[in-house]
Amino acid sequence: MRIVVAAALNLAVALWPAAAAERDGIKPFAYVTVVGAPGDGDQALAAALSRQLAARGLEPAAATEANIYEVQGTVRVAPAAKGKQTVAIVWVVLGPDGKQLGITRQTKDVRKGSLDKSWGKAADAAAGAAAEDIAKLFPR
Repeated sequence: MRIVVAAALNLAVALWPAAAAERDGIKPFAYVTVVGAPGDGDQALAAALSRQLAARGLEPAAATEANIYEVQGTVRVAPAAKGKQTVAIVWVVLGPDGKQLGITRQTKDVRKGSLDKSWGKAADAAAGAAAEDIAKLFPR
């Protein structure tokens, strides 16, 4: 009988939803990915947004962890007038169950080719501008 109770308890703990952990004061975990950015933008944006979300109470996570939220960024660059490019970033937030919690979008015109190598402070600025809206999509 003890083995059955122990097995049931282990199963319940393994299936415990992220929401229950949040109620107990454990911070939610977020895994951030970015695709489509020129230069080092995919990595720079993902790292910058992870830092911004951590500052707002959302711990960084690995893709292999269970019960995590996912933030997927997609970057598109298009020509604009007078030596500029339009950079558009769409951020999609998914819950641990894979359901979409929301979307936020950013658009900015930059000097043509300025993001072709290193994003540097541009990644920090984009992540900082998006983080507040993204953080609001996570249940508290």
